[in-house]
Amino acid sequence: MKNEKGITLVELIAVLAIAGIIVALIASVLSSGTNASQRTSLNQKLQQEGNIIVEKIRAHYLLNQNENNAINEKFEVVSKNGKLLIIDENGVSMVISEGYHYDLDPEETNESAPSKKKVQLDRTKKSDFNLIIRGKTTGNSAEQEYNINTSFSKLN
Repeated sequence: MKNEKGITLVELIAVLAIAGIIVALIASVLSSGTNASQRTSLNQKLQQEGNIIVEKIRAHYLLNQNENNAINEKFEVVSKNGKLLIIDENGVSMVISEGYHYDLDPEETNESAPSKKKVQLDRTKKSDFNLIIRGKTTGNSAEQEYNINTSFSKLN
């Protein structure tokens, strides 16, 4: 038999198997990197949204009474239909955030307790404010959350 130059079927199958393993590893690394990027992006969005919420509440909290417009001492922050609202005692509401899940004044000791949908803040005294903002990335990843634990007060 003559020694012919070429590739045998066994060599071809071995090369295809090795190439398949390499492609699977590369796809796995790219998929993990994409998921990590999405989680990081959502975490940054939740932090930015938390900062915006706190600044809007702080601005509303620090409103001062002027001669023509009496400012009520108390107002509520309410979670309703995927929106976070400020509602004053006259019933006037202002949307401060939307598009996330909000848990106002969460119970730290009991995870199964139902989330509160509103909290009242008083401009005449120190008011604690606790909020969890939850968001979900696309795909099968778990829901992420950002906790806000702060208090509002004015110097008199």
